[in-house]
Amino acid sequence: MRWGFLFISLFSTALWGQNYGGLSIDNDLFFGKDYYYSSGIFLQYGITKSNRDKPLDSQELFKEENFFKKRIHWTLGQQIYTPIGRYDSINTNMDYPFSGYLFLERAVSKTLKNKGVFRWSAQLGISGPGSLSTPLQNTYHKHILGLPPLSWVGQQAGNMHLGILGQYSHYISLSQKRHISYQLQSQWGTHSSQSSLSTGLHLGHLDPMVFYSEAFNNSQKNGFGGYIGIQYQYHFQDYNLSGSLFENSSPFTLPSNSFRNTWLAGVGYQANKWQFLAIAKARSKDTPRQKYKRHQVLYISILRQLD
Repeated sequence: MRWGFLFISLFSTALWGQNYGGLSIDNDLFFGKDYYYSSGIFLQYGITKSNRDKPLDSQELFKEENFFKKRIHWTLGQQIYTPIGRYDSINTNMDYPFSGYLFLERAVSKTLKNKGVFRWSAQLGISGPGSLSTPLQNTYHKHILGLPPLSWVGQQAGNMHLGILGQYSHYISLSQKRHISYQLQSQWGTHSSQSSLSTGLHLGHLDPMVFYSEAFNNSQKNGFGGYIGIQYQYHFQDYNLSGSLFENSSPFTLPSNSFRNTWLAGVGYQANKWQFLAIAKARSKDTPRQKYKRHQVLYISILRQLD
């Protein structure tokens, strides 16, 4: 009963206004790999709300007097982590635990007149067999790639998870087509607790905030955009590697690197109510046991305004 009340309190809302929807994925298969952070799938829906009696249209939305806007973002996501020896039936030599995570997140963001964006979110998720990672990945391997099923030996234990996240993103314009951005973020929860600092250089017409998960932050800034950046992270807790802080029942765990970084390079395009992003990520080691110093993942996002 308490879980149901908490879920309703965190995620219930009446949604109306200018909305968008789409699909985003993380996948290392684009770089010929299939291990560590192997896959991420995210169904997204968002809406812009105002204090007026009716939603602002695209012309009114970005007038200076209306630039304080509240946006609500929903994400249903699944993330999958696997070791290099993903067909092994024993876990003693694995360099990463099998781990799956299925979650629902509700985020609220506010864009300010100084081009900054405040964002906070609540997340409810499940790890282990309940994340459905094993059947999804093995079905994909069998029917799409023509490969045998993964062993999923010693996968992280099943648990319910709660988390909260807060972040502030901002950019400074050097010219009409050149900008410098930064983002401060902190996440606290039973699945992951970490803080990060990101910074980057943006070129082109696209609003820089779309590279920080603010889809259609300015629907009038159409065209191409490019981005290079870096993210520094400090991890206090990583369930994928070390399991739970409370009564840990995971059969296989590894030490977690507290300090991590990710190199980023991406391009985007926005026009005719569509938005496309592609961002290459080169992630440093999550754990000292990883064989390779960096792991490459490609993020692809396809979103469309729905009204």
